[in-house]
Amino acid sequence: MATVKRGNWTEERREVLKNLTGAEIDADIMRIQAENPDRGITAEAFREKMRRMEEAEAAARRAETVGA
Repeated sequence: MATVKRGNWTEERREVLKNLTGAEIDADIMRIQAENPDRGITAEAFREKMRRMEEAEAAARRAETVGA
């Protein structure tokens, strides 16, 4: 049986996302919405979701720093 290498998905995501512009993200959202009209999310909702995720990650890092 082959061994599957498990990477750090969070770090890989950050690496990919750091080079994207807002316009590129909006274009991808619009493309995905067009391909999946029943599963759409607005660009604003996506940005809000990403903001909340980043805040949660920052809070987790702060908690690690203080030893919580």
